[in-house]
Amino acid sequence: MAATAPTPAGRIEHDVPVDALTGLMRGGAFESLLNRSITGSPAAQFAVIVIGLDRFQHVNDLLGYGAGDLALYATARRLSGTLCADAGVCRLGGDEFAVYFPACDEPAALLHASIILAAFEQPVHLEGRDIFLSASIGLAVFPRDGACGASLTRRAAAAMHRAKSRGGGAVERAGLDPAFRPEERYRMESALRFALARDQFSLRYQPQVDREGMLQGLEALLVWDHPDLGRIRPETFIHLAEETGDILPIGEWVIAAACRHITGWRATGLQPPRIALNVSPVQFASPGFVDRVTAILKRTGIGGSCLEFELTEGCILRDVDESASHMAEFRSLGIRIAIDDFGVGCSPLTYMHRLPLDVVKIDRTFISQLTGPAGSLPVVHTIAVLAHHRGLQVVAEGVETFDELELVRAARCDLVQGFLFGAPLTHDEVARLLANPSSLGKSFRSPHPSAF
Repeated sequence: MAATAPTPAGRIEHDVPVDALTGLMRGGAFESLLNRSITGSPAAQFAVIVIGLDRFQHVNDLLGYGAGDLALYATARRLSGTLCADAGVCRLGGDEFAVYFPACDEPAALLHASIILAAFEQPVHLEGRDIFLSASIGLAVFPRDGACGASLTRRAAAAMHRAKSRGGGAVERAGLDPAFRPEERYRMESALRFALARDQFSLRYQPQVDREGMLQGLEALLVWDHPDLGRIRPETFIHLAEETGDILPIGEWVIAAACRHITGWRATGLQPPRIALNVSPVQFASPGFVDRVTAILKRTGIGGSCLEFELTEGCILRDVDESASHMAEFRSLGIRIAIDDFGVGCSPLTYMHRLPLDVVKIDRTFISQLTGPAGSLPVVHTIAVLAHHRGLQVVAEGVETFDELELVRAARCDLVQGFLFGAPLTHDEVARLLANPSSLGKSFRSPHPSAF
C-alpha cells in the first residue's frame, strides 16, 4: 500500500516546492523561510537545527535502497509528529533534515533537540525488522551564529558533522565553541590574551525581583566589546578562556569589578542589593581561589554578604564532597551559594542534603516551556517545594512574558529575573534604578491583575 507523504510542520505556504519522497519543503524554500524571518523581525531570535542520521548507509547496505527511502520517509513523519506546530521542517538532501524554530533562544532550542533525540529511541519497522536509527544534531541561533539563512544552515550543519565525528547521538552548538577552525582559534586566543589589559571587558546587571516586584538582587553579566570583532558573547569565549587559563584573571576581574561598583554606589548614598556572580568550574577548583577572593574583599572593603556565587550542576557534581568543602569556605565569608541552570545537567536533588546551598536557580529551559502543551509547571513546582523544604531560595531565570511570570509565582518561586524587566543594565543605569526603584515595579505589573 502506498503511504501518504507527511504534512510538513510549520509555517509553509501551499505553493512551496516539496521533496517528493518525504513531503517536506526543500532546502531552497527553507533558506527563504529563514531569510523572510530575518527581514520581518531582524531583532528576534530564532533557532535552526540540522539533523543527520547516523550510519544511515548501513540501512541501504543491509536492506537495500528501497528500505532506505522508507526509513527517510519514517524520519520525516517522526519529525513532523514530534515538533511544535510553528516549526518549519525541510529535507536538505540525503539523510539530512533541518528545522526552523521561530522565537526561540538557545536553551529552548536545546530542549527541542533533546526531544528529537528521544524520538529516535523508538525503532523503525522496515522489511520485517526493527531498525534503530540514531541522529546527530547541530544547532545555530540567529543572530549570533549567522546573518542570513544560508550561513545559519551551514554552521548548524558543520556542528552536526562534529557531533557525528564524536560518535553521534548528540547535539553540538554552532560557533567558535567547542571546535574552532585553526585561524579562528588563533585570532580569538590572541584577542582574549590582551582583552583585560586593553579594558575591553565590562559588566551588565540583570535585576532579580521578589514576588511583589521589589529589587532583591542583581546578576553580573560579563560583556566583551572588541574593536574589530564587535561584541562577543560569553558562551563564545568562556570555554576557550578556561582552556587557555585566561578564565582565572578574567574571573577575578569580574569579582573585583562588582565589588568596586558596590563601593561606588554606596559612596553616593545608594544601597545596592546582593550581587550574583557566575563562577567557572576551572576557577572554583583552582588552588588558592578562596584566598584570592578574601584578598579582593579586603582590598575593596566589601563584606562577603554582598555577594552570591553561582555554580553549575556540573561544577558541583564533579566531586560532591570536595565541592561541599569549598562551598562551606565561601559561606564562612558570608558569600551565598547558588546552583545555576538547575535541571539542565544531572539534577542533584539527591545531593541537596550534602551541599551547603542557599539558592536554586531554575533554568530558562523549564521556564520557556511553562505555557506549552506539555507544560513544565509541575516540574518547576516540585523543584520549588523540595528547595523550600531545605530552606533554599528559588529563582526563576529567563522570565520574558507576563504569562510566565504568573506561572512561576504560582509555582512558588521566590525571585524572578529576565527580559520582562528590561535588558541588563550598565553601572550608571543601576545607579538610576537604585535611586528610583519604583521604576522597576512598573514593569512588574501584569495585564492580568486577577492572577495575583
